[in-house]
Order: sequence, then structure tokens, then C-alpha cells
Amino acid sequence: MKHFVTLVIAISIGVLAACVASAAPLPTANALPAGCTNVSRPFIGTICAPSTPGRHPAMLLLGGSEGGNSTMPRIAPLFAARGYVAVTVAYFGLPGLPQYLVSVPVETIGRALRAVAARRDVNPAEIGIFGGSKGGELALLAASTYPQIKTVVADVPSPVAFMGLGASDMPSGCSWSYRGKALPCVPVSPSASAAIGAEFARGGPIKLRVLYDLSLDADPAQVRASFFPLQRIDGPVLCLAGADDEMWNSPRQCAMAMRYLKAHHHAYPDRAIVYPNAGHTFLWAMRGPKSAITSYPIGGSTVMDFGGTVVGDMAAAKHAWPTIWAFLAHALPQVAR
Repeated sequence: MKHFVTLVIAISIGVLAACVASAAPLPTANALPAGCTNVSRPFIGTICAPSTPGRHPAMLLLGGSEGGNSTMPRIAPLFAARGYVAVTVAYFGLPGLPQYLVSVPVETIGRALRAVAARRDVNPAEIGIFGGSKGGELALLAASTYPQIKTVVADVPSPVAFMGLGASDMPSGCSWSYRGKALPCVPVSPSASAAIGAEFARGGPIKLRVLYDLSLDADPAQVRASFFPLQRIDGPVLCLAGADDEMWNSPRQCAMAMRYLKAHHHAYPDRAIVYPNAGHTFLWAMRGPKSAITSYPIGGSTVMDFGGTVVGDMAAAKHAWPTIWAFLAHALPQVAR
């Protein structure tokens, strides 16, 4: 039973990404609009460039635990239309990359960062990063590692490293590595596994939030060891959360990030926003009710609960996207364009 519950937990984490990818009726990665191209080296991803000449600010875009390069190319054109060279970066799940979300090198982002900074249409002094869910976790880590990143938009992220997902999506090791060494992470606690098992025994809905909350509560020293050195981020951080996020506790995790930044005297106008009645995937609910997703069937009558309501997610997205554009306009003011 314990092995079964652990397996279902891990698979359920991965289900989120597929749902996010299907939630927003945006251009697919296979039908790239004008100005967008796929690249395979020195990193794997998609680049969407503005149509205007000159140098532009750039944004690195990181997807979540779906891996590959399927989600962020859907929103890269939105950034390009706003005047950013939008660059999606795949970090696992494709040939040439780690197969699983285990000990993924943060240097993957470093390689992309150097390549983007060298582009003739990019102002290397104005590069930011955007990531959602596990991609938000990696965005905070990458910006803490590379001072060339001048701002972070972290959507429902974590400021600490959580467990990795190995073969068959089983929890395995830690998610990230640096210079060949796995970085410390928060593992799944026994109490968290038992709590999720009880949800399955009741027939759901399955809310993974308890898994992460109990794991964070289990060992404060391990949480401290797994915290990213956010004070090294050379620019402001915008942390977005859904108050009803049932995948993990993004309001708690944004609050953890803000407290850490304040305690370490981060000299930038950092900001966290928690949207009422919004769930884990609220940012994708930008195109009306059909683009909102609050739950997903995972077998039989059991559903995975992402949290939020359709109306709440749409309202949050309606506010969040203009907020992102305004935040980036101040963080990356395009002075060299």
C-alpha cells in the first residue's frame, strides 16, 4: 500500500503539467507563429523575437514538471508582442537533457543565459526570468545563482528545493544540482504520505497541498538547508500565488520567500500577490471559462484538485497579466532599445 500511495503521489504531481498545457487555448509548440524559432543548442527551447529593430530586454521562460518544451512556447508570443525576446528553456525530458526531474543542473539555465546575452537583438543588461510551479522553483534558484538575471516573475513557486521525480515518476533524490553536486531538498515526509493515502482511501478529491505542507513542517533544519540564497538575486522578485492552491501551498511559499528577502535586506521592491478563490493554474485562465481548470480526473471517480474556481481563476488571470507587464516595465525599462 505504501509503495502504491507513493507512486500515485508522484504521478499526480506530473498530471498537473499536462493539464496546464491543455488548459489555455494558445498557439501550440508545433505551430510556431511568425518570429518564433526552435533551437537545439547550446540549449533546447524556442525563441520568439519582437518585430521591431534594435536591442530588446529578454525573458527566459521555464515550464513545470511536464518537462520538455511544450508549455512555455504557448505564452512566449505574448512576451514577444510586449517587446521582449522570449526564450523558453527545456531542462529535462528531452534528448541531451536529464531524462527525469532529478539532479537537473542549474547550469542548463546558465548556458541559455549566456547564449541569449550574446544575441544582437538583446540588451544583456536587461534579462529576466519567468517560471511556473517547478519552473518557478528553478527560476528562483537560477536567479540566485546568476546575477545576470535582473528580475524574477515566479508563478506559484517554491523558494526551497523539493524532492525529485525519477523513473515512473517516483520520488527520487533531489530536483536540482550545481557543479555536479545535488542540492539539498525537502523530501516527502512519512506523515505526508499517510495523509495523501487517507485522501485516496476516502475517494478523493486528492489535494497534494497537504503533502508539501507536512513535508515542510517535518524538519525545519532541512528546510533551511534547502532554501535558495534569494538575497543574491540582483533585481526585484514578483511572487504570484492562488489562495486556494491545492497542489502546493503557494501563498505560504511566497510568504516564505518574502520573509527571507526582507530578513536578508534585499534592496529591491519585491512583491507577493495572493489571489482569492484562485488555484494552482489560475494564470492560464486568460481566455475565458474554457481555459480555466480546477480539477482533473486521475482514474475512476477520483479527481486531482488544483483548487480555485473558474470565476476566481479568470479574475486572478485578468489582474495578474497586466501586473506582470507593469512589473517588468519597471524592472527591465528597456533603456537600451
